[in-house]
Amino acid sequence: MPTTRTQGELTDIEARVRGLALTTRSMISAEPPDPNPEPARQIVATLTAVSAEISAEFAAPELGAEQAADLCELLVEVGELQSDLREHTLGLRFQTLDRIHSALARIRQEESSVALIDAAPAELCAACGFDRAMISRVRGSTWVPHTLHLVTDEEHPTNVALKSFIAGAEIPLVTSMLEAELVRRRAPALIHDAQEDARTFRPLIEVAETRAYVVAPIVTTGPVIGFLHADTFSSGRPLTSHDRDNIQTFAEGFGLIFERAVLVERLALQHERIGKAFADTESMIGDLCAAQVQLARQAPDTAAAGVTPASMLTAPEARINSVLTPREREVLGLLASGATNVQIANQLVVSESTVKSHVKHILRKLRASNRAEAVSRYLRLTRNQHRPA
Repeated sequence: MPTTRTQGELTDIEARVRGLALTTRSMISAEPPDPNPEPARQIVATLTAVSAEISAEFAAPELGAEQAADLCELLVEVGELQSDLREHTLGLRFQTLDRIHSALARIRQEESSVALIDAAPAELCAACGFDRAMISRVRGSTWVPHTLHLVTDEEHPTNVALKSFIAGAEIPLVTSMLEAELVRRRAPALIHDAQEDARTFRPLIEVAETRAYVVAPIVTTGPVIGFLHADTFSSGRPLTSHDRDNIQTFAEGFGLIFERAVLVERLALQHERIGKAFADTESMIGDLCAAQVQLARQAPDTAAAGVTPASMLTAPEARINSVLTPREREVLGLLASGATNVQIANQLVVSESTVKSHVKHILRKLRASNRAEAVSRYLRLTRNQHRPA
């Protein structure tokens, strides 16, 4: 014959519900809210089990009226707690997205692309609840850590060692490395056990003592240009797929903002260069118009006027000018000085792929099989140009 619960046993259920209610209210009112929805889901599961346990009591024989009333109150309270937690869990994602949007809006106000890079890690931590965040550049096949932000524990020996380690570090992106895979897949990743995962860069992981981390590539319309790494070293909060999604959302927004900033800076630089070119042209035309006209057999003193007509160019110079564009001559001159593609791109404020395209055109036009041959022909032509008659 089934037995009913005693009043003491009902009191025990009530105490458990009260404890769950206290935990739920604390979680919902926490500031800032925990971005990880898993604890809330665990409480919902516990409340569901308690609700089933309470419902089972109504089927028990000899249930007193007072006990039935108590069970009804507990069941209603459990239902309200479940509803509040579900609403809280659904709202967490939207709250985080709102913080990410606000963080990106603040970053957009920075005055330069360099300032954007410096501001990104701190804003990422504030928006997504991370303790440490780092932004890095991807330069060819090299990963270069740039800026590290620490929310707390700046003087912790591990963090001090980490800051020292990344200063000036250049990490080759070998095929087996996780970050190299991210460059290929252009997708984020969550590493649950960083100390044991063979794909991580061991020296950095050992210095950082990170247990788990999330990473997302920074992508523009071209290739991957950098990474955002983040973890919860100080708080020890478990990282979830939501953290991975959050850092990806932030990285996507940052990539768009950074690309726009770089394009605006390049446009401003080109505007300045074009303005200077027009000013120089105006000055040259003014000198030419002001030059005194002479009755003589020889051509006007073009040197005094500051111009060199094509008929007076030396043969080598005329050949280079007729074959190569001004930008290609500029690239060829830098190649002759020993500059690499990256150095040329930085000096001319263009992408490395643009420099490679210019080099390809130069080789074809000069009928050179490689860079060294092109530079050799260039130097020979310029040497002939300046050789005294």
